[in-house]
Order: sequence, then structure tokens, then C-alpha cells
Amino acid sequence: MTDHSARPTTLTDEAGPVHHSPARFSVTKLFDDLPCTHRSWAHGGKCSFLHGYERSFEIEFGCGELEPKTGFVIDFGDLKEVRALLQAQFDHTTLIAADDPHRELFEDLGRSGVIDLRIMDHTGMEGAAEWVHDQVDRLVRERTVGRVRVLRVVARESRKNAVVFRAPDPGEPR
Repeated sequence: MTDHSARPTTLTDEAGPVHHSPARFSVTKLFDDLPCTHRSWAHGGKCSFLHGYERSFEIEFGCGELEPKTGFVIDFGDLKEVRALLQAQFDHTTLIAADDPHRELFEDLGRSGVIDLRIMDHTGMEGAAEWVHDQVDRLVRERTVGRVRVLRVVARESRKNAVVFRAPDPGEPR
């Protein structure tokens, strides 16, 4: 039996203590088929218009210690909640920035059922990658009692363009 009390680094977040072991093992899982629309209102070009992508997210999960019974980093079958979370945010939704000057118009469209609206700090792939990291990391840490964390998220808007968000090292400011 592994002693989980002697972990190298302890931080605190909203959910309480977060224990970090060096990530000696990692696995990746691809979540795709997430079509949504967004706009980058502050952009001076075409990106200020509503446009859409079939987004995908490759998430790297890491741990210092494998699950004792299975020998897995994480059982891919246990990631249904992650898929549901991503579908709720990105599947046929419209993403609008919290500071969009036309936010009220989009909220009216949402209330009338014309769009399925989500408000985010940043609607581009960089903001989406960070959002996915934060939400999935919190979920996975809760389910694995801090044993597994999200190390990296690759957010794709197309096969040619991707953004990589890497989790900060323990103790590193964001």
C-alpha cells in the first residue's frame, strides 16, 4: 500500500489542499466533435464576426502513482463526466465574452431560444484551453482524491491550428 501522506508539495485551492507528486506517468484522451460558434469582438478583422469551429481538446492526465488495483493513470471509461462537461459548454453553443459590447443582444437571443449561450472570460481557443484545464482538473482531482491532475490541454479549432495550455508547476504563479 502506498503512503499518500508523504507528498512533495502541498498547495491550497478552492476545494482544499492539493497534493502534487511529480507526474511520472501520463496519458492523453481526445474529446472531439464539439461544434460551436463564437466571436472575438475586440479583434479588428473577420474574427469579430460570429464564426464556428468543430473544436477538439486533447487532455493529458498525469500522476506520480498509478491506481493500485488497475495500474492505470486513469480509467478512460471513468471520463464520461469530462465528456458531458465539454458537451455542455461547447456542443452547438454560442460563446460570448463577458465584456462583449453586444452581450445584451446575445442574452436576448439566448432567452428566446435562438442560441444556446455561454458567457466566458475569453472565447478564443486560448481561453477555451484554460477553461477546460481548470474545469477538468478540478473534476479529476475530486474523483481521484488528488492523485491525478491535468498537465496539458491542446485545444484545436482545425487540424491546422491549435493552442496548448500547460498547467503551472506547483508553486508557480499563474
